[in-house]
Amino acid sequence: MLPEHSNTELEARFAQEQFRLKTQLQLLKDFGVHGFDFAPEFSQVAYSIEALVDTLAEALMYMLEKQASSWHPLLYTMDVSEQTYLQLATSNEPNWMEEFTWVVLRREALKVFFREKYS
Repeated sequence: MLPEHSNTELEARFAQEQFRLKTQLQLLKDFGVHGFDFAPEFSQVAYSIEALVDTLAEALMYMLEKQASSWHPLLYTMDVSEQTYLQLATSNEPNWMEEFTWVVLRREALKVFFREKYS
């Protein structure tokens, strides 16, 4: 688990358009390995946080429903545990996909954050 200041620092960075765009590029890379393409502007324009969450949720649902054989490899690529996914998916919570989307988005943003901080 990250120290509290790191979470705060990540949140502050995510408010910046350039950081969100880098996170989008990370998503593009990780999903692309498994045959999913986002809209062309996804790699060029920083989405608002709300639009990014909506777009990512749609991409996750597409992969889960239409490319099920790529679902577990995608989780591995994103570095999200199957256990985390299963806990949310079987929780009987109506908004489990939204919560899972935030888990994925945070993990992808952490990849960018750590790359910038330690490279």
